[in-house]
Amino acid sequence: MRTIWILGATGKGGRAIASELIGASADVVLVGRDYDRLAATAASLGGKSRTLVASGPAELATLIAGEKPAVVVNTIGPFGETSAPLARACLLAGSHYVDLANELPPVQEVLDMDADARRAGISVVTGAGFGVLATEALVLDLVAGRPAAARATVAAMPTVDGLGSAVLASVVDAVAYGGRRYRDGQLQRTRLGADHAWIPLPDLPAIQALAVPTGELEAARRASGAGDVLAFSSEVPSGRTVRAVLPVLSALLSARPIHAWVQRLISRTKLTPPAKSGDVSWAYARLEWSDGIHREAWLRTGEGYTFTAKVAAFTAIRLSEGQGRPGAFTPGALFGVDLARDAGAQIIVAGPVAS
Repeated sequence: MRTIWILGATGKGGRAIASELIGASADVVLVGRDYDRLAATAASLGGKSRTLVASGPAELATLIAGEKPAVVVNTIGPFGETSAPLARACLLAGSHYVDLANELPPVQEVLDMDADARRAGISVVTGAGFGVLATEALVLDLVAGRPAAARATVAAMPTVDGLGSAVLASVVDAVAYGGRRYRDGQLQRTRLGADHAWIPLPDLPAIQALAVPTGELEAARRASGAGDVLAFSSEVPSGRTVRAVLPVLSALLSARPIHAWVQRLISRTKLTPPAKSGDVSWAYARLEWSDGIHREAWLRTGEGYTFTAKVAAFTAIRLSEGQGRPGAFTPGALFGVDLARDAGAQIIVAGPVAS
């Protein structure tokens, strides 16, 4: 198996992915800013990896260009700052690229590199985690063998045993971006907090969620072919008071000085949002067709970081073994529904229902 780099290897997601890869006997290089933390991470993983120190995206791009690893896995958030430059560095180096992004702008920006990735002969994969794949897998399963849907609704409802500052930084970026949905095939701005829903679960109470501008929105549109698409998440607080102030908060965070100050605060003080405890994560999808038929499906898996680590690791391994194809993809678009099942997901599909 060829060399796989993990960028941000000392973070929660990076460590988990590295552990999966080392368990699969991959040749792993742990990449981060701090030598001591990298050494401690390597030791905790059994000492079966190498380490590489880099100060930031610019130095990382230089190292990728010089070393040309087979696969680069980017876990460094906020992905709005890291995904595009690091993916471009991989294009120049001829290295396959994988990230965990789930903010809409960086996911779209990486997917827009499709033509360049084809010319370079490499695979560029964005959203290789619970965010994007969990809902995308459901949409792919529901649409299989049927024409494009008219409407698609997806929802991600993970539980995690802890959240890092990188995740909070990504949430800040999403709130600053404001509400979005697809209507008649066009991405439209909406008032953040305006689209609120109770997401049904099989034989369990419904979960409250808000429509937010995530990578799931783009993945669901592409997988379903639908013109009208909404993506919900339970990760953003959705109480009535919060929904009322979200537009104001979004406007404040969209101002560059305020946005930069908040991101610096998160980085320096290691602020973390509260975790949603539990050992079961859910995703949901509903597709509706112009003939009046609708179908629903649910994905059930364990703790969200564990699923993400497996998805990213399996994606990297497959790419290192030559199982990808040139272009820019979301994980389900490249490797199909079975990638989610291989990572431990159970998919529950309800039969077709006439509206």
